[in-house]
Amino acid sequence: MTDGSAKGTVLFVGRDIFLGTMVSQVIQKAGYSSRSVTPAKVYETVSGDLSIRAVVADLKEAKEYLSEIVEAGSTGSHPRLIAIAFHTDIESKRQAQKAGFEHVIHRSQIQSLLPQILTEKKP
Repeated sequence: MTDGSAKGTVLFVGRDIFLGTMVSQVIQKAGYSSRSVTPAKVYETVSGDLSIRAVVADLKEAKEYLSEIVEAGSTGSHPRLIAIAFHTDIESKRQAQKAGFEHVIHRSQIQSLLPQILTEKKP
């Protein structure tokens, strides 16, 4: 993952190399730099880096840390919170929405929806 974009940084939460690579490519095409971090380091990372514009979390790995990730979203630059789930994992999707994630998308929607989410104006 790379650093150094004028638009800011998008943080990927997870260790799935295939998913992380796919997310990183989309992030970079949208004009952002990307970094990855484990779920346990999200709060520390987001609160200490004002360039983070969004947090993209792999629900497969991060579902035990949803409240910490949402809490991190209220610090630093108040990044947009986006979760990625398998289309069959309805329960994780509900948990992320209930916890406070702004967007929950399926893995198959990364290419089409993630760029739109990253570039839309935050309310």
